[in-house]
Amino acid sequence: MFNKLWLLLCATLIVFGCKNKSHDQSSVANDSTPPAIHSTPDDTVSIGNKTFLVYFIEKADFDKYPYPAMDTSEAAALAKDSTVKRDNGKLIIRLENGKERILTSNIHDEENFIDYSYIANYPSIKRKGFHLSYYEGSGFALVSTVNGDSMITWAAPAISPDKQYIITASMDLVAAFDPNGFELFSINNNDIKKIGEANLEKWGPGLVQWISNNTLISEYITVNDDGNTQVQYVKMVMQ
Repeated sequence: MFNKLWLLLCATLIVFGCKNKSHDQSSVANDSTPPAIHSTPDDTVSIGNKTFLVYFIEKADFDKYPYPAMDTSEAAALAKDSTVKRDNGKLIIRLENGKERILTSNIHDEENFIDYSYIANYPSIKRKGFHLSYYEGSGFALVSTVNGDSMITWAAPAISPDKQYIITASMDLVAAFDPNGFELFSINNNDIKKIGEANLEKWGPGLVQWISNNTLISEYITVNDDGNTQVQYVKMVMQ
C-alpha cells in the first residue's frame, strides 16, 4: 500500500514539474525584448494618445537587433525601381492609376529652396519615400503610389511589424534646424493619419526600429555642456 501511495505521489510531482517547466519556457519565449537595466521606467514619451515607457538597455542587447541598412544613394534606389525616373531637376513617379506625379526641385531660390532625392520604396504602405533638403534643415515626403497624394514627415518612416503604426525619429540637439523627437502615425488600409508628435529636450533619438508590434529600440543621445556626445540605448514600450 505504501509503495502505491509513493508511486502516485512521485507521478503527481513529475506531472506538476513538467507543467511548470513548460510554462516557464513559454514565458521566456514570449519575452523576446531586451531586458531593462532598471525595473521601473527611466523616462516616458507621450505622443498623442499613446505613451511609451522608456527603459535603458545594455549596448550588447541593442546590438542583437542589427539596424536595417538603407542605401541613401538615389542612383541605387532608381536602379531598383522602374516606376520612378529622374529628368534633370524633376522626379517622375508613375502611379497605379496610370497617371504621373512630378516632384520638382527648386535649388536656385534661397527662400524657397527644396531639393528632392528618391530614397526608398515602401510597398507595404503603398508609398515612395523622398528625402527633402531645405536651405536650412531637412524633411521627408511619402508619396502615395495610388493617387500621388503626399505627406511630409520629419524623417524616413519605421513601420511596425503588424503594419499598424509608423514612427519617425528626428534628432537636432544643437542647431535646431530640424525637430528633435518623434512623430507617430496610424495605418488603416493604407490611410495614414498622424496620432501626434513629441518634441524632446533632454535627449535625441538616433537609430530607431520596431522589434515587436508595440516595442521600439533607440539610441538615446545626449550632448553635455562641453559639446561632447554620449550614446546610450533604450527600449520604448507603447501602452
